[in-house]
Parts: sequence; structure tokens; C-alpha cells
Amino acid sequence: MVDKIYSRRKIRIKIPNLKKLNSVKKILLILFFSIVLFILLFFRSAYPVFKGSCENTAASKGNKIITEEVNKVMKNYSYNNLIKIEKDTNGKISFIEANTILLNEVITQIIGNIQKEFDNIPKINVYINMGTVSGISALKHIDPKFEVELESAGNITYKTRTEFKAVGINQTHHKIFLDINSIISILTPITTFRKRIDTEVLLTEAVIIGEVPETYYNMTGIDEIEDTYNFVD
Repeated sequence: MVDKIYSRRKIRIKIPNLKKLNSVKKILLILFFSIVLFILLFFRSAYPVFKGSCENTAASKGNKIITEEVNKVMKNYSYNNLIKIEKDTNGKISFIEANTILLNEVITQIIGNIQKEFDNIPKINVYINMGTVSGISALKHIDPKFEVELESAGNITYKTRTEFKAVGINQTHHKIFLDINSIISILTPITTFRKRIDTEVLLTEAVIIGEVPETYYNMTGIDEIEDTYNFVD
């Protein structure tokens, strides 16, 4: 009675006996395992190439969006809108003042537009060159296509900075840059990963005629315009 209570049925897994299978079934079975093995080996060697292609495509798309949105906004503003230069009675530059309020408004508009575009990125196609993956030159013209989704992940951070460079006698090239840091999620049929995109864009520039003093009124304020753009769904 005790033996009956504690005894368990043994689970047996039947392994197909190749000797008892007909030739067609043997071929199908071998073909199945060959395909599975090929897929495993393929993804092992192709995944780094696939991931790199996805990251490069995402970075290219992200940088294009950022550049386009900056140009759209900045076409409505000039250097003189953002920077005020005053000279003394002798024609020498007395101070250079940044319109930080307007500059902040411009940047907020730019970052907001970038976020909207990031949220509406259509699906993109990524191609993997089979010749590169396999090392077989005969396959270099075979490029399987994968559909990938991109979406914004986290906040967009930014920082403005200025650059002064002498370009001639009493001539100074003044540039204002916007450094934008963003993260894009890449959703693939295989997995999901993220790509950080660091983009430097030129907001505005001008050549200042006259001797530029070593100290600038309120110019350090530009370099302190730094923030994280928080988005609320």
C-alpha cells in the first residue's frame, strides 16, 4: 500500500529512431535541425552588426530631426535679436549683452518641437549585409530588411555655449552653440535597446567689427543656460 502511495509514473521522452523513419522524414528532420542551428549561429554573428546598423540609423534620424527643427525656429531670429552690442563714443565695444530671456524662449521652442518629432517618428528600415555577416563575398548583394521603431526615452537635456575667435584685425567671429543630449529607444523584432544622441548645433553667428574687450557684460549667462526638458504626457 505504501508503495502505491509514493510511487510515480516515469515520464519517458521518445527520441525518434532514425532507423525506423523513412527517407523523407529523415531529410525533413535533418533539415529542421539544420535550420535551427543556422538561425542560432546567424544571430550570434549578425546581432552586433544588426545592433550597430540600428544605432547608426537612429543617430542619423535623430540628428536630422534636431538640425531641421533648429533651422525652422532660428529662421525667425537673427544674431541681433539675441545679442546686443554697444560701443562707446570712440567706437570701441563697451559691452556685449545676451538677451537671455528671449534665448530661453527660443531654446524651449526648439526642444519642444524636437520632442514632438521624436514622438512621431515613422518606422524605419534597417538592412544587414549578408556578405559582411558571413564573410562570404558572394552574399554581399543580399541585404535582408528589418522594420524598426524609434521613440523618445527619457528627458532631453541641453546647454548653450559661446565661442569667440579672432578672424582678422579687430574682427571677431562670435558663435552661439546649442548642445543637445537625447536618448532614443530602438524597438526591433529581436530586442529593444537605447541609443544616446549627442548633437551640437549652431544657433547663430556673426563677425563683430571692433576690438572686443576681454570681459563681457552678461555673456557668461549664456554658458549657464542649462536645463532638462521635462515632458508630461
